[in-house]
Amino acid sequence: MTPAAAAPAPAPAEPSAPAAGHAPKAPIALEEYLNIRRVGSRSGILLSFSHDEKLVAYLSDEGGRTDVWVQPVGGGAGRQISHVKGFIQGLAFSPTRDQLIYTSDTGGDELPHVFLTDSTGASPKDLTADLPAGRRADFIDWATDGKTLLLASSARDERYLDLYEYDVATGRSQRLWEASGKLGLATVARDHRRFIITETLSDTDSNMYLVERGAKTKPVLLTPHRGEVAYGPADLSVDGKTLYFTSDEGREFAGLMAMNLGDRAAKPVAQPEWDVDAAQFSQGGRYFWVVTNADGQPQLDFRDARSRSAVALPAPPAGGAWVPLATSPHDRYIGVRLQSDAAPATPYLIEVATGTARKIIDPLPEALHGREMAVGQIVHIPSFDGKPVPAFLLKPPGAGPFPAIIDVHGGPTSQSRRDFGGFRQYLVSKGFVVLVPNVRGSTGYGKSYTKLDNHDFGGGPLKDVVACKQWLAAHASVDARRVVVMGGSYGGYMALAAATFTPTEFAAVVDLFGVSDLKSLVEGFPAYWMSDAESIYRKFGDPKNPADAQYQHDRSPLYFLDKVVRPILVVQGDHDARVKKDQSDRVVQVLEQRNVPVHYLVLKDEGHGFSRAESIASTYKAVDRFLDRYIFGDQGVVVVE
Repeated sequence: MTPAAAAPAPAPAEPSAPAAGHAPKAPIALEEYLNIRRVGSRSGILLSFSHDEKLVAYLSDEGGRTDVWVQPVGGGAGRQISHVKGFIQGLAFSPTRDQLIYTSDTGGDELPHVFLTDSTGASPKDLTADLPAGRRADFIDWATDGKTLLLASSARDERYLDLYEYDVATGRSQRLWEASGKLGLATVARDHRRFIITETLSDTDSNMYLVERGAKTKPVLLTPHRGEVAYGPADLSVDGKTLYFTSDEGREFAGLMAMNLGDRAAKPVAQPEWDVDAAQFSQGGRYFWVVTNADGQPQLDFRDARSRSAVALPAPPAGGAWVPLATSPHDRYIGVRLQSDAAPATPYLIEVATGTARKIIDPLPEALHGREMAVGQIVHIPSFDGKPVPAFLLKPPGAGPFPAIIDVHGGPTSQSRRDFGGFRQYLVSKGFVVLVPNVRGSTGYGKSYTKLDNHDFGGGPLKDVVACKQWLAAHASVDARRVVVMGGSYGGYMALAAATFTPTEFAAVVDLFGVSDLKSLVEGFPAYWMSDAESIYRKFGDPKNPADAQYQHDRSPLYFLDKVVRPILVVQGDHDARVKKDQSDRVVQVLEQRNVPVHYLVLKDEGHGFSRAESIASTYKAVDRFLDRYIFGDQGVVVVE
């Protein structure tokens, strides 16, 4: 690592061992927190209403892995109708009959196929069974008459996702648009006559194009611009004539615009001093909503699509917010997600006319009902250069001094929001302060902030983490000798960077499927990410460029493992398609040879994340034991069984 990128690492050079003792017991056992039901997958919470508005389909891991469940809209027991072996990426009922689409990969290989079944789960048919090995397909949209549906597929070329129309009756498909270069499908008109294509130049620069079905002309550029501007298609009006999109042109944050596709004239719709996250029309076209991301918290503006007058919805539970997921075909019902850090992500069904809301599923086990959860305080921590690091601070009662966990998000182009974390709540109940920072490079705080980690992994962002530790010691009653860095994916990279580039700064690190070698990471990205290649190179570096290759070497923890002195827990899925298992294997091998305390948990048949409840339980039980051993000094604990 180059000296300029190194964050300060104070003496002493040798790690100080925790005093021998017994770890405290949490008021409620970890197992109960692990029994909190997951109602989403890697793609988030998915939800869909049947054509007759009598059923709602959703995701739940009640069966041990996240699968499709169906229950009556009026309430009643849900029924599991799928039995997948990986992650579910898509879910949608037909708008006209009892047919249901879902997409799923196998073992987290990120190569999903598209399946057609009905509300009972009968005889699921793989509509993409003829895909060549190593190719994928994604569901896009049903036609309004339910006779055809749109798919994105890499059948032609593993690097690109082309647009296909599949005829349900005949089983035949035709290609409507061929992807190439930096172009990728973004959104479609309801009549499937117009398609919006995006061109990704970087995570802060893009373009939008219009493709007319059957037109022999090239895609029409909708967004000629100078400098860096990020455009994001949100939705097309019901008649397909107006494109609603986000843009940060001339400003730090993404506002909402509306473009007449006839004359290309655009006008502002909403311009808050935060990013507009989403904007969409309801399925029946009666409503229009906008969700703004205000300092990591969603703000919903729900309106009548014609009059634009506000529509009253029932208030969410205290401290929470509604985020729309889907509407029923005639807009009688809205499916929403409760977003809060004091309650698990929970799907609700709102009946607009009556103003009533009910949980589709209650994720909490009985043992946690009535337990008061920690609510995160939004703080802005000054970093080494004076820039504030936004973060959520969760504290236990009492005076301290407390041990602390700094929990860094993945991405890196991502953001920690005010979301519930069952394991975070358990840690707080056990006496930990938990800080969830959005280090430089995170989204949600302006495009200038998002660009700050370009070609600076392990530099400024790591200094932000060190600044967070120093702030915790000064302002949150934290024992500076007992601070742990934990994260998954890019957060796992940050944990490894902390262990190698600031070797005595933290007491221990927890690396969940984290990156150790940037060059091999970029070289091994899935082929279908080709349209994002330039964006990836701007952020991670291009291995084919000698200067970038040197940067990737200098910022890769793998090549500095001789500096590690603190204990490390590594967790890795054996089928991870993004961060290959070799990234973790090499770290563990070197540290074992050096006799550094390292514990390695390999999750069988898992990809990038957790598709099975068993994997989640194994991971967090290991993390809990790791903390007991190295933070509380309980030497009798076996970390990985």
